[in-house]
Amino acid sequence: MDSMQLIATLFSMLPIPVAVADNNGQIVLSNSSFTDVFHDKNPLSNMSQREVHSPGHGTFELHTLPLNEQGYQIVYATDVSIQRLLGRQLEQLERLAAVGRFVTGVARELDNPLADVLDYVPMVEQCSMDSTARRIVDVVFTNAERAGHMVQTVLVAAGTAKSEHVPFDLNEIVRNVAVRRGARNSGTELDMTVDLESNLPRAVGYPSQIEQVITSLVAHAEDAIASTVSGQGSIHVQTGRRADRVRVQVADNGTPRDSLRIFTPGSAGLGLNVCAEIAKDHGGDLYAWNANGNGSMFTLELPVFGLETVRTSSSVTLGRLLQDKSVLVVDDKIQISEFIYDVLVRHGGNVHVMGSTLEACDHLNDKNYDLIICDQSMSGLSSENLYRLMKNDAAIRNPLFLFITGDVITPQARQFYAQSGVQYLRKPFRIQDLVDAVEGLLNRNPPPGL
Repeated sequence: MDSMQLIATLFSMLPIPVAVADNNGQIVLSNSSFTDVFHDKNPLSNMSQREVHSPGHGTFELHTLPLNEQGYQIVYATDVSIQRLLGRQLEQLERLAAVGRFVTGVARELDNPLADVLDYVPMVEQCSMDSTARRIVDVVFTNAERAGHMVQTVLVAAGTAKSEHVPFDLNEIVRNVAVRRGARNSGTELDMTVDLESNLPRAVGYPSQIEQVITSLVAHAEDAIASTVSGQGSIHVQTGRRADRVRVQVADNGTPRDSLRIFTPGSAGLGLNVCAEIAKDHGGDLYAWNANGNGSMFTLELPVFGLETVRTSSSVTLGRLLQDKSVLVVDDKIQISEFIYDVLVRHGGNVHVMGSTLEACDHLNDKNYDLIICDQSMSGLSSENLYRLMKNDAAIRNPLFLFITGDVITPQARQFYAQSGVQYLRKPFRIQDLVDAVEGLLNRNPPPGL
């Protein structure tokens, strides 16, 4: 084989598209790779366009090198499809990040107003009203609380807040899901019944995640019924308790599912594997079984809130614990301090209210308190510094502290809570949440004779 044949063979075997163009930009010679990518089209027809997209092959960037004095050029193309794809994905990620920052900002702005709404509603509930007004108040509170959980979910997903496990009422979550799904299925041939066990102990976890799990279970049951020939069926949701766990069961008479594979990712139970992981993260379980070819039943079990046993079995009520106890409430939001004042006074507490930490500090030089409830985000003298002053002043009786906060728990604040042992109560909170928190603190040092 002579040198010309060798060059021709090497030219044709090059793995990248290569061609020779004349001084008019016409292709006079090309290898097989160039022909496969560009077919009969001349990519040099528009020299201002340095990138050419070839359907089925990708995006190529054209390069030229002078070949001789007659104006002939070597043309070769490099595949830049991956770079361009990565560039588009990066732009999309940047747009999503911008949207995420915007949504996070909106969530932060909504957090405190929602907390205020949820603080006011329990105060309204203490007023006398007819049944219609009370139902309206319940709807306002339920939806505001749901919105608050959604805001916290956004903040957790954005990494600006940590998921907090809190005690919650499983019956209330089931009731909310049933109302929403019932409204969605109105006018259909689907019948949903709910059986809630009375005096059900509270579970502990992240309420919005558990609400998502129960919603998924009900939606899965709806899909199973819709896949039957008649499209008619019923769903029965029931809560109960077994040993130290509370549970909710969702049963349907729709198309039976493979209970052995239903929690496998990518199976017919799409999304249920995520529900099972959420249950495990909460220290619980999610399992399924088929009812002899007549539908399926899912059971979600969650641990009972640890303090619930103490609260229900102890004969020491908050009223007895507050006997002869003095409480100082420090908050610059009058609606919050009035709410706490009203709740604790109704339980027999001797309560004083201060609007600033500096005012409280001066007042504490003249009077001792058994419990100080203070908003974490106070201006001027910080609540943490107030705590340190009280602990370091030998002339002041060592009081118990309870911080309340509606802000994101920062790493510094979390470290303070861990080192000091100070308890905190997250806004929004209900009357029972406040009662439980105060009762838990006072139970550590109950009055003599209790």
